[in-house]
Amino acid sequence: MSDFPYPGLRPFGRNESELFFGRDEHVDRLLETLEKRRFVAVFGPSGFGKSSLVRAGLLPALETGLSAAGSRWHIVEMRPGNRPFVRLAEALAWSLVSQDSSHPLASLPSQDAAFHLLAILKRGPLGLKEVLDENPLPRRTNLLLLVDQFEEIFRYHQEGDPEQSAAFVSLLLESTRQKKQPIYVILTMRSDFLGDCTTFLDLPEAINEGQFLTPRLNRKQLLEAIKSPPGLFNGRVESALATRLLNDADTHPDQLPLVQHVLMR
Repeated sequence: MSDFPYPGLRPFGRNESELFFGRDEHVDRLLETLEKRRFVAVFGPSGFGKSSLVRAGLLPALETGLSAAGSRWHIVEMRPGNRPFVRLAEALAWSLVSQDSSHPLASLPSQDAAFHLLAILKRGPLGLKEVLDENPLPRRTNLLLLVDQFEEIFRYHQEGDPEQSAAFVSLLLESTRQKKQPIYVILTMRSDFLGDCTTFLDLPEAINEGQFLTPRLNRKQLLEAIKSPPGLFNGRVESALATRLLNDADTHPDQLPLVQHVLMR
């Protein structure tokens, strides 16, 4: 857990789930969608709490288990950047070795391990499934791939390599369609890039089935996010201050980051 009750302008991390309040209802809805579809795209404006909702809300909640998938998860996080396949290979190599020091890849230098996985990923749209075929996870363990700031793939498509960007999107979609390996994918993306999803074949259809638009916190939820974290540090927020913050933030489009920043200060 963090040393402070509020993160300020930065997103919550996975180790700060105990400080993450006000989103229980949204986490439950995300879990339901993930179990049904295996593919979820989490949208919202910049600063709306998408990454925090996933990292500090959804990921810790997976430990309680999905009814069909169970409670054992291997989580891999990445951003596409300008080399999505390389970023994925590096994230996979690091996560496989860090969670199992006896893994065969642990005997290789980190760069060589990533290069080995990169070659498998580039075989085709089932490359991620083939990575798990050749590097199996512990029994009954699911793979969850979190692709944060997915909108970076559109810039890569325009300014980098259109074929590689399309191949990467195809890899994500086919990984969740196949049933031989339990692979789940979550994307976080700014909502102003929603129209750009038509760039890639089958992506709009997948998003239509697994879309989650991050809601604003209502007054009760925001009050919980304000007053609950200090209790973990034997502190409290006076009711008059909480009411003032709620009233000032009521209609502001950037209510959440502004309130978090004020409380952090």
